[in-house]
Amino acid sequence: MVPFRGRIIFRQYNKQKRHKYGIKEFKLCTIPGYTYKVKVYAGKNDDVHNTPTNVVMSLCEDRFERGHTLFTDNWYTSITLARQLLQREMHLVGTVRKNRKGLPKEVIDAKLKRGEYKAAESNDGITCLKWKDKRDVYVLSTKHTDRFVNIQQRGKTIRKPKIIVDYNMAKGAVDLSDQLASYSTPLRKSVKWYKKLAINLLLNTTVINALILYQSVTKKTIQIVDFRKEIVQQFCQTESEEYRLREVPKRLKHQLSKKDGKSKSTRRLCSGCYKQNVILMGRQYARNKTKKVNTFCETCPCKPFMCFDCFFFHFYYV
Repeated sequence: MVPFRGRIIFRQYNKQKRHKYGIKEFKLCTIPGYTYKVKVYAGKNDDVHNTPTNVVMSLCEDRFERGHTLFTDNWYTSITLARQLLQREMHLVGTVRKNRKGLPKEVIDAKLKRGEYKAAESNDGITCLKWKDKRDVYVLSTKHTDRFVNIQQRGKTIRKPKIIVDYNMAKGAVDLSDQLASYSTPLRKSVKWYKKLAINLLLNTTVINALILYQSVTKKTIQIVDFRKEIVQQFCQTESEEYRLREVPKRLKHQLSKKDGKSKSTRRLCSGCYKQNVILMGRQYARNKTKKVNTFCETCPCKPFMCFDCFFFHFYYV
């Protein structure tokens, strides 16, 4: 979900998200969180039905016949989707809602104690499993049987269905991508919706993809914020002699700094605004009406207090 509260016909609401209003995106991600494909939900379309099955088939259209395994949550998973993917040589593993059509009743209605399970397999190789953990868990798979494995959890050895173990390892790909995008996000409120989508794609999705590729190649760990800074620095520097920057003029070496301490006690009259007000309205008016700032020029000997506009005008235009 790309956060957006403006007026747009296909804006969505999801109470479970941190940003409840926004533009909905469907993502196809690899297990490390690399975004392979994105599809924007643009509202209902009479020509194309945006059902969960159609969305998945559209995202995976160029990945069929390769033996891949697709992990989905319960909004997408269904018997219909599993069969369509099997016909295109792709496996499906995912949690499923118990009210989906075609699920075996003996599995859905089974009364289980914690640690027990009930499973059934169709003739075309679709396994439906119900497992009792803290609550009932319903999963569908075209790749697994009802086999159990031993895993270590909180220092104890426990048995879990292989379907559940594999699903838990893979389910966080989209969530990881969204989580990384939320750190130092470039998105701002006062941006048109189409610009926000473009910014999100260029400065969030592509940067996160680059980070994942960088970490997989170098085997190094770097924070997303630091990675963004490195990208900016690489774009800003050049090794070419032809474009080497000339020595900066002395007037451009002035630096506007902020006075330490509480803002209320460190503010002084802006020297540039004060001089202008004295010329236009007189000294008494200037003393009473000139704005106070806590920024000053660190380079000048007298360290005059200046607002940004006066500083920029004085050292860049004069």
